[in-house]
Amino acid sequence: MTTLILAWGALAFGSVYDWAYWPLAVGSLLCGAFALFPRTHVPRVPSASLMIGLTVVAIAAAVQLVPLPESILDVVSPRAGDLLSELDIMFAARATDRHAMSIAPSATITALALYAAFAALMLGVARAVSLTGARRVVACIAGLGIVLAVIGIVQRPFYDGRIYGFWTPVMTGSPFGPFINKNHFAGWMLMALPATFGLLCAGVARAMPRVDTDWRRRILWLSSAEASHVLILAAAAAVMALSLVLTMSRSAILAFAASVSLTSWWAIRRLPSGWGRFVVAGYFIGLVVFGVGWVGMDAVVARFGSANPATINERLPIWQDTWRIIADFWLTGSGLNTYGVATLFYQTSVPDFHLREAHNDYLQLAAEGGLLLGVPILCTIATFARDVRRRFVESTGSSYWIRLGAVTGLIAVAFQSTVEFSLQMPGNAALAAVLAGIALHRDPRAYGSKTVRLKADTTPSLTSI
Repeated sequence: MTTLILAWGALAFGSVYDWAYWPLAVGSLLCGAFALFPRTHVPRVPSASLMIGLTVVAIAAAVQLVPLPESILDVVSPRAGDLLSELDIMFAARATDRHAMSIAPSATITALALYAAFAALMLGVARAVSLTGARRVVACIAGLGIVLAVIGIVQRPFYDGRIYGFWTPVMTGSPFGPFINKNHFAGWMLMALPATFGLLCAGVARAMPRVDTDWRRRILWLSSAEASHVLILAAAAAVMALSLVLTMSRSAILAFAASVSLTSWWAIRRLPSGWGRFVVAGYFIGLVVFGVGWVGMDAVVARFGSANPATINERLPIWQDTWRIIADFWLTGSGLNTYGVATLFYQTSVPDFHLREAHNDYLQLAAEGGLLLGVPILCTIATFARDVRRRFVESTGSSYWIRLGAVTGLIAVAFQSTVEFSLQMPGNAALAAVLAGIALHRDPRAYGSKTVRLKADTTPSLTSI
């Protein structure tokens, strides 16, 4: 079922439209709730402190929706009254003396609902793969990545303004594959590729003890089913990497290079001594060369050469406007998912377009959430990092590599989020939630083979189709 959710989220144009993201939210919520209540005992996954942190974030967002008397609203959010006088007719006419701290409550309700759905999906995935293992769900992500990559590669030279040959995007952009914006497609691939790398490294690590003795065993291994799986994963990653480079997204290419470097470093450091280290490192180097070489080094260099470092490609003026929002709403924020409304009053850059995103998710969260949301979010992220670190300590074998791939994917998209807003696409957010769940899961072998077998036999899998 997780595969269906991720496929819908990506193939339905990144679920950017309301007819796509509401079914995605309902499916994510149901999947998460179903997996959180298994019929067998599972040690607490995730930790109680992380559950509390996620809950506090939701409560903080809900507090932004509580109607407050105007006298109190003027104290906690002095600038809100001025904006609401132009946004809300009832408030401006003094027909009501109460209003929520959010300047657009309906937008905040939408964001809160999506947050709850994806948080449930993350927790459900963490619980489910702690029972069954994460290999199958990562394999499904790789398979879906191949489908998206092929759509993007094939559609690129024939694109005539219509995605899939029939859908004309409502908003202007630079589509790639099924996504309305090439940077959002690249953001999805930035998460899926490292996860595929993790599964690939897991296959190599599992084979090494049997084939590291002589060349005869290595050649014989190439004819095995296990080798076929590894080679298919390697080919899948190559096609996905090519599609990412073809987007010519500078932020994504840099994040991709960083994720490849990180995975290569860990492979050389972690894999047992022998041919496996050189094979994996050589493959990753070849992957970058293949992607850049196919597109053309001149084209890639020209793309980076066209960047404007003085304004960070026109983002610096946008961020300066965002800082003005942060300064006026530093305590309670303007309301989750209200940045596009606030820019009606604060935008001075890019006068020909209305900016609904800050092109930096961290600054946008600070503007929308203030300290009210910012503090619990930072605490929850710190708790998440602590729990993932603990899971790494107990990880062995495939579980370690798959977890590493999931974490690397999250780091890559977090890097891209400094200049883009890929994670604001619900389809991308769903994939991030799944990877976060994989990063948090506990190795099923930690419970003992008998316990794991019992749970696998009696608990429906969240990752089954």
